[in-house]
Amino acid sequence: MVTRFLCLAIVFSGFFTFSFASTDSLIVKGRILNLNGRLYRQAPSITFSRNNILQPQSELSKQTPLEADGSFRVSLPILFPQEEFYLDYGGKAFTTFLGSPGTVEITFDGDSLAKASKLFYFSGVNADANNQYAQYLAEENKALSLNRTLGADFFKNFWTNSASGAREMAQQRALLRLSAAKQAAKNTVPSPALLQWVKSIADDEQMQILYEHALSNQTDVSKVLLDSLKRLSQPPLTAQRVIWANRFGNYADLKVEERKYTSPSKTNSLPVRLMATLIRNNAASLTSEEKQHLDNITANGLAEKTELDFLNKLFAKNEMVLNLLFNYERESRIYSDLFDSTATEFLKIRYLAKNLFRFTYTQQLLLNQHIQSRSGLPVFRESLDEIVRLEVKDSSDIRKIVEYKSVKTDPTEALPGYFLAASNDRGTSWFNRVLDQYKGKTVYLTKWNLDDPKSREELDYIPTLQASVPEDVVFLFVHLPGDDYSASEALLRQYIVRHRLKGTHLFMNGDQMMDLLFRLNPLDTATFSVIRPNGKFAAKNASAPSATEKTAKAILDAGN
Repeated sequence: MVTRFLCLAIVFSGFFTFSFASTDSLIVKGRILNLNGRLYRQAPSITFSRNNILQPQSELSKQTPLEADGSFRVSLPILFPQEEFYLDYGGKAFTTFLGSPGTVEITFDGDSLAKASKLFYFSGVNADANNQYAQYLAEENKALSLNRTLGADFFKNFWTNSASGAREMAQQRALLRLSAAKQAAKNTVPSPALLQWVKSIADDEQMQILYEHALSNQTDVSKVLLDSLKRLSQPPLTAQRVIWANRFGNYADLKVEERKYTSPSKTNSLPVRLMATLIRNNAASLTSEEKQHLDNITANGLAEKTELDFLNKLFAKNEMVLNLLFNYERESRIYSDLFDSTATEFLKIRYLAKNLFRFTYTQQLLLNQHIQSRSGLPVFRESLDEIVRLEVKDSSDIRKIVEYKSVKTDPTEALPGYFLAASNDRGTSWFNRVLDQYKGKTVYLTKWNLDDPKSREELDYIPTLQASVPEDVVFLFVHLPGDDYSASEALLRQYIVRHRLKGTHLFMNGDQMMDLLFRLNPLDTATFSVIRPNGKFAAKNASAPSATEKTAKAILDAGN
């Protein structure tokens, strides 16, 4: 159930081009039987998706067209030896299946989309597991509905329970879910791959909710839970695994901040030999004498104060690059102090994935190259490489919009579909002037901040929402300055192109934001409004992009 929810909830409207970081691939082929002309016109393609362990909010999707006879074929990269994949046929049929390097064949009947108890049939790799999975889901739903304590009512008492009580409840729920797999195969030979798959999902959910319990109650997790982290790099990679990894990452972030607070001198420093090595490998235009001097420090450490001055001088000449690497290495050392090797390896590659929005694409490439050289687990390295390739694939358009200089008070088109405006006017007068440009059109207003996780989460749904409303609906984005972190306009421009935020963008300063306090109330990040074609608000606190169907209806109603 978690798998289906995650897959449906976070699909992007654009289809990513897969990175071929790994030579392994899964060939998916098959056919829709009895595909008539009407169905083909409604849905002429199939979407296949998979996960990346580093980003629970993103899904890697590839669309493949159907042939006239209903057949299809697609090649998908696969980083783990086994991964969950998802088939979505135009919103009319959906299934989860287990993939491994090799070929899987999928057949389903176009005449039975809404009525077959078992629609999909599999052959090829993991065929037994995939054919038994639908029955497992049915048995799991039955088991959870019959046991409300471990099913519908589970979380009513879970959060307030003691740590030991929470562990007992989570274990019982995992056992109940696992029993459904055996029940599903009672009339056939149970698939070992299905049992392994289901056990992984049940165990990973158990770990996920125990980390959430620790976070909500501000307690430390048990040694058993910490020891379980070695499974992060093991197959199968499932949507549930990605959620668990994310919750562990949140827990680790909290522990890292605690360590920084309690040991600031230790966490702000780096070993001299490591600093010398980083400068030796990354500083520009070093002379042969400087390289030799750095090699001596790497081998022997510091002998005199003049050597420290020497390091500081080289650092100052290459501060922008070396700051990136030094900050990463400081964080990496804390990971090693707090967690075991697998968890540390995961956090090291997660460092860039969670902070991509803070770096230019050239910095992303530099950090990725460095982290790749410092990581020992191929599945983690390849996962990071895949994410970074997606981030920088729009580098040409990013460069064009970052270098665009002809920004005026009224919106100008910097790239097709992307309009920018800048002004020193008071916030209210500037906003009203821009809004007057769109009289006669419905406007969906987004207030956001780049450093706000909720903003970034909601913005990922904007392309899907845009695809659900008429093309003449205006999407107006107002970026509000933050208190602790002020992103450069170059990073803001990069972000809107990378995340397909087509529309009109206003980047407010603090004074302009305060002037808009009453005009745009609530003036909070990750809040939204719908404005009628006559310029009046239909809803000042409208539903979010993630509520796509509800929000699309509100936009359409405002235009009538």
